[in-house]
Amino acid sequence: MAQIKVYYRAALAELTGKAEESIDADTVRDVLAHIKKAYGAQAHKAAGRMLIAVNNDSIQLHGGFGTKLAEGMAVRFLPICGGG
Repeated sequence: MAQIKVYYRAALAELTGKAEESIDADTVRDVLAHIKKAYGAQAHKAAGRMLIAVNNDSIQLHGGFGTKLAEGMAVRFLPICGGG
């Protein structure tokens, strides 16, 4: 597994009690599993509703939750903002 940095914002930072942490993960799905195990179902649900970026690119541009991670990459959970 690769050592990566995870950044939490908004409600997810409140639910985890952290702004960032380093974890071992091979995919974004592994990161979500870590969140569920370490912080519970509510944090996991909140994470799944956020914009997830790997090295500043949305995972939707790559492999979705299966996006592969490598040593030193950053995964960011960002609130989705809307307006009109």
